[in-house]
Amino acid sequence: MVPRFSGIALKIVAMVFLANMSAGFGRGEEALPKTAFIHALDARLVVGEKGDEIRLRGVAFPPRATASPRREDYEEVRRIGMNTVLLALNDRSFFEASSAHSDAWGRIDAHIRFARANGIRLVLFLLGIEGAQFVPGTEPFDYRIWEEDKLQQRYLRLWRSIADRYSREPQIAGFAIFGEPVTSGPAEQWSKLAARTCRAIREVDKNHAIFVERVYGENRVRREVSATDLPPEHACPLVSDGNVVYMFYFFERDEYTHQFAPWRPELQKSLHYPDAEHLISYVEEPGGLRRKFGFDRSYLEFYLKRQLEFGRAHHAPMFVWGGALKGCFTPEKGGLEWLADVVSLFDANRLQWALWAYRDDNFGIGENEAVKRLLSERLSRSEANLECLPRNTSN
Repeated sequence: MVPRFSGIALKIVAMVFLANMSAGFGRGEEALPKTAFIHALDARLVVGEKGDEIRLRGVAFPPRATASPRREDYEEVRRIGMNTVLLALNDRSFFEASSAHSDAWGRIDAHIRFARANGIRLVLFLLGIEGAQFVPGTEPFDYRIWEEDKLQQRYLRLWRSIADRYSREPQIAGFAIFGEPVTSGPAEQWSKLAARTCRAIREVDKNHAIFVERVYGENRVRREVSATDLPPEHACPLVSDGNVVYMFYFFERDEYTHQFAPWRPELQKSLHYPDAEHLISYVEEPGGLRRKFGFDRSYLEFYLKRQLEFGRAHHAPMFVWGGALKGCFTPEKGGLEWLADVVSLFDANRLQWALWAYRDDNFGIGENEAVKRLLSERLSRSEANLECLPRNTSN
């Protein structure tokens, strides 16, 4: 769970701006072959004429980093051995009239150029959305997106504009349409909006995968507040589209990964990993699943595999993003061991993944040489570090 700032009153410019600015980055006269784009095939992502499997493994660039694209960041991601950037966006960047946000399209275009130069795939991730502030301890909660049609319509128009502008850009792996949803009523609110978003995108773009995240609570209660989880079948909206990747975050366990987070006053306590004496009660409602664990690899494996049951049941690929605050990586906190276990579990389950985050005040790993060295070693040792894997690789 990451802090967001989406409740600020926005100065909205006319939607004509979006239409005018979306006029054709990367367009050409010749149609690009479908094989140029990554797409879902059963539980895998494939690319190329032979349908070779591709594993997306990378790091997230949060909105502040997104706003200032740097060539050296992409060069470092490539050097570590990653092939993906989860590029987090805030809708303010498109709607505010101030000069500081006047060229959101140009900044995304710069990210694409740097990504292309370094063989990096991008997933455009809309994390900041007006009327969608569900993170405890930042700004007041805001659930208007579920209740005000004008906000939903604006959100849908934005996605249609993004998809239209980049419909012919194969450097983009796909569009992650909504970050960390928590509904004001039943989870079906997100299912309905997700389906509408997919339809809006498909009106202008049939090339890109659409990444759809699960909900983390309903009826205005988030899992970190209620201490209960929703069963994956209840939390994941099953979208009727042949090119969908299902998405969830992994900040397990929250009291560890977010310890001393300034926006989480209830988590001002030091924890380390592993700690068999720190007991975790996992509870699902509705459904009744209840388990207890010590805070160690067995809990991480259980939580991960519980989420993956949805993808396996529906033969769909899944993408996970997550990480831990910088303070977790001090020697006494065990952050490197936590990260090693997390990455090995991601790869053992053949997941698509991105670590939150590269350059960030709270989570950033860009200045942590020990973390980057661990990731580089892990990636270089695995054949999954290759961008394309044999088409018939088993899952």
